[in-house]
Amino acid sequence: MTPRIPLRNDALDKWGLPDTSDMAPGIAAARRQVGRAAHRMKAVDAVTAELVRIRNARFQNCFF
Repeated sequence: MTPRIPLRNDALDKWGLPDTSDMAPGIAAARRQVGRAAHRMKAVDAVTAELVRIRNARFQNCFF
């Protein structure tokens, strides 16, 4: 998959994926906050898990 936004060559994280957190620090901070809150909950209800799964599948153009 070709990135829609040109990235620097060193903009890869430890998994080799593009790291764009420095492009929108406010969004990155909000995502970290949500991630920490979800981790503290220790569980996510089935409806939320399914909505996240569907959203991610649509984002990745996966229709299975």
